[in-house]
Amino acid sequence: MQCDRSIREYVDDYIKYYPERWQWRLKNSNEQNELYIATRARRSKEIYQNNDLLPDFYSIERDAAQFGLRSVEWTDFFGLIWEGKKGIHAYVGAPNYKGSLYYYESDDEYDEPGYRISEYYDAYKQQPPIDVYTHITTRGINRWIDTINVVDIRYSYIVENHLFKDTHIDLIYSGGEELTVYSEYTDLIKGLLKHGKKSLVRKVFKAMNEHFNKLRDSDREEEREFYPGKTAEEFFCGD
Repeated sequence: MQCDRSIREYVDDYIKYYPERWQWRLKNSNEQNELYIATRARRSKEIYQNNDLLPDFYSIERDAAQFGLRSVEWTDFFGLIWEGKKGIHAYVGAPNYKGSLYYYESDDEYDEPGYRISEYYDAYKQQPPIDVYTHITTRGINRWIDTINVVDIRYSYIVENHLFKDTHIDLIYSGGEELTVYSEYTDLIKGLLKHGKKSLVRKVFKAMNEHFNKLRDSDREEEREFYPGKTAEEFFCGD
């Protein structure tokens, strides 16, 4: 087993495909949405809490299994039409109570490539060492990324009516490994600077300034509106 310090990234969660789990959604129409509000919807005081009274799909899923169905359309007693499909991508969640972290192993002679559970690090008491790793959060997943061993960097963007939505930064290591970070760059840039990667940050800022200037000079008003009005250096490091 390789030393944990040679691992480029740890995460506290990841998305996996579950072929036997179902996902359900209401058929999309204004009439269906209005009927849902009038019947099953319930207000919630907490923004992330769902108090709606959803159907129990368990018996429908079991019935579909008898006929080998992987997708069904079902109407409940309010007249709401539900579309079900077997096979979903979902967060795996923590592997244990202490919140052990995951890392991806792509070169293992005994097992298939995939996520492994770290024997050393967890999300609470024993996080990866800060002299090697930078903690960032992207798309709801906590990531600890090796920023001390980055040897090159690449910022990619599309000029459109968003600032960072469809952009990404690729971190490149000496062995040719690459890690991608999307949209949320502040903590990553702080980590790179902390670990002495000023030249790489300057390279990112140069590409970002090209992006910013193209937004500023765009022929489309909806793109010009997202010009931040400052350089990348000012945006991330202050005036």
